[in-house]
Amino acid sequence: MRTITRTRPEQWLEQLTPAGEIEAVAFRHAHPTWIAQSFSRVVGLGELEEALEGDSQRPIVHLVARPGEITAEELALMTGYDEGKYSPYAVYMEAGDPGDLEPVQQGLAAVQDEGSQLIARAVSEAPVEGKDNGRWLDLCAGPGGKAALMGSLARMDGATVDAVEVSEHRAQLVEKTVGDLPVRVHVADGRKPGLEPGYDRILVDAPCSGLGALRRRPEARWRKAESDIAELSILQFELLESAVKLLRPGGVIVYSTCSPDLRETRSIVDRAVKELGVEEDDAHDLIPDMGDVGDHKSVQMWPHRHGTDAMFFAVLRKKS
Repeated sequence: MRTITRTRPEQWLEQLTPAGEIEAVAFRHAHPTWIAQSFSRVVGLGELEEALEGDSQRPIVHLVARPGEITAEELALMTGYDEGKYSPYAVYMEAGDPGDLEPVQQGLAAVQDEGSQLIARAVSEAPVEGKDNGRWLDLCAGPGGKAALMGSLARMDGATVDAVEVSEHRAQLVEKTVGDLPVRVHVADGRKPGLEPGYDRILVDAPCSGLGALRRRPEARWRKAESDIAELSILQFELLESAVKLLRPGGVIVYSTCSPDLRETRSIVDRAVKELGVEEDDAHDLIPDMGDVGDHKSVQMWPHRHGTDAMFFAVLRKKS
């Protein structure tokens, strides 16, 4: 104990820091090395410190104003908070309990990360070939945040949303979240949901490692294992393959994950383009200018760049 107390904390950190640049950055920011390596493949070594530091910053609450019920401007005026930077439905809540807000209690607003809002909006905004017949699908709907926003937008467009969730408990959460919106909830496996093909728009918000939301659950970084990603990537591709079969020619799929890991993002999209008869559209056209969202047609958000979770999405169109 005397030896320990005689040594300054800076000296201990210097002695304990492992060799290797990525290993050292991971140690300084309390991340497993494999997660630091995963992030570095996307942002590079020069930005890795900032990306890992973003996981240690407390996120502010993002509210979503339900389209057709209340605008973000009205929600901001009612709550005294500021409108969001990117989503037309977002309001930033700096502190407090959102459950205490009257608009939330009345179902006019809810809590939803701004990145998730942009993804749900992209499903409704992506141009389709031919007539939009109003058949929309959320293939992995639980717990229901994106399905609810899609449902609000569908109601304004005269469309309906089918929401698929494999877990009965999570399906009940979706039912509660969507309320009286034009959303039909189905308890089924998205890989074989038993639905009639011909959808115009499909969201595949695939189950993933959740590496993009580590700032919300700091302990999760130590509970996750890199070996899980191989199994998840199989499921992700199977869900995307199912979505392509359910999509009509000329329709669009928005594939998204709350993970920046290339094995769950670009690798899945590139394989789909190669094997499933789809082509990739430019997702950058569906968001406002957010600065750096990656060099590909897909969009990769980051806490340290955009203040959102590290959400990824790509837009795929079924060839006519």
